[in-house]
Amino acid sequence: MKLVTVSQAKSKLSSYIKSAEDGEEVVIMRGSRPAVILRPISENELSAIPEIPASALAEFEAEIERDRSAGRLLKLGDTPTEAVAALRRLGRKQK
Repeated sequence: MKLVTVSQAKSKLSSYIKSAEDGEEVVIMRGSRPAVILRPISENELSAIPEIPASALAEFEAEIERDRSAGRLLKLGDTPTEAVAALRRLGRKQK
């Protein structure tokens, strides 16, 4: 078992992930207290994670496009900054 600080984990995360994949637990400490443990994921744990088929994304995008075409969605902008500005304008209109 390796004990490392948060700073060490940040600077060498890839190597600690590799250690965990190789079976060694890596405990990341916050100060003098253990915060998290890196460890490999077992096959049983992997089977508990649902697989989302690629077709689900296509169906989701098609649903969004149908809603957009029907006028049920509002385009807020092409960038996060534009979207935030649009939301602020909408918030002012609501009051």
